[in-house]
Amino acid sequence: MKRPIQFLRNPEPARIPADFLAFLRKLGGPTLIVLDGEDRERTRAMATLLHGNEPSGARAIHQWLLGGRRPRTNLLCLVASVHTALHEEAFRHRFMPGQRDQNRCFRPPFDDAPGHIAGHFLELLQQHRPECLLDVHNTSGFGPAFGVVPHEDLAHEAIVSRFCSHLIVTDLRLGSLMEISGSPCPAVTVECGGARDPVADRIAREGLERYLLDEDVMGTLAGERRLDVYHHPVRLELEPGASIAYCDEPLPGMDLTVAPALERCNFGGAGPDTPIGWLGERGTAALRVRNGRGEDVLAQYFTARDGRLYPSQKLRLFMVTTNPQIALSDCLLYASPEREHTRL
Repeated sequence: MKRPIQFLRNPEPARIPADFLAFLRKLGGPTLIVLDGEDRERTRAMATLLHGNEPSGARAIHQWLLGGRRPRTNLLCLVASVHTALHEEAFRHRFMPGQRDQNRCFRPPFDDAPGHIAGHFLELLQQHRPECLLDVHNTSGFGPAFGVVPHEDLAHEAIVSRFCSHLIVTDLRLGSLMEISGSPCPAVTVECGGARDPVADRIAREGLERYLLDEDVMGTLAGERRLDVYHHPVRLELEPGASIAYCDEPLPGMDLTVAPALERCNFGGAGPDTPIGWLGERGTAALRVRNGRGEDVLAQYFTARDGRLYPSQKLRLFMVTTNPQIALSDCLLYASPEREHTRL
């Protein structure tokens, strides 16, 4: 297997370009930034820019490097999809055209370019054995920050609380980085908010400082923060070959037309009277809803009424996207039943 990740060890702040794009151009490709900590016996890890159009985490580590501070423990930081971020137009592409989504490659086979990056990073994690792993993203649409974890315990909750107050506990398995989570290395994903929202950059920057400087990031929730926790999300997907458009009225020939304002429902409640979109001639046959067991459970979550799609129960929506490419290649949204909501 190819090992494409290059290394940048303890870079001097004076050698870091002050401009963020210039910094990425200088990296030139997938890079593992290695920083020595005050405690050289412990290591924390993070990944960012797994998606080329989600730069907040990479901006945060760039600012940290410019500041020249030493983290509490050693740090391994993968800046992954540098080529994608710089391809054609900065931060235009989620993944390189014609390639797989980088954050769907952290399980075999590792036999293509994004698989080589994923496999190499997993080797490095096994070699250095960090005490925890953080994966920083931006959401596909407008909305507040939240964390996603594959297991619910204090360690996962505590890391997420360094960044935000919303947490999703998922049993969906898609090949994402956080799915390697386990003892002794809990792994979490943090979605900092929309990629074009300066608040997302601030959340990433301030949360990263806590992640790098706190003596214990896994033993207690940050400060007085409370967590709203949602369980067992599902994905609303379009069937292969289906079509989607975004408009304030139904478009002829589309299997689903979604009003752009739907993204305002991100982390908002959606009940039986909340329209998701207008259905085409195929109706709900153009859609599917996958749960953690891979079952299509569309009828449990959504229903067709008067040519439109509505929730069939009270849901919490998140990761609603208004990008048709993401809706077709990944999903339109995630949803969790309100009955699965708890508060810590």
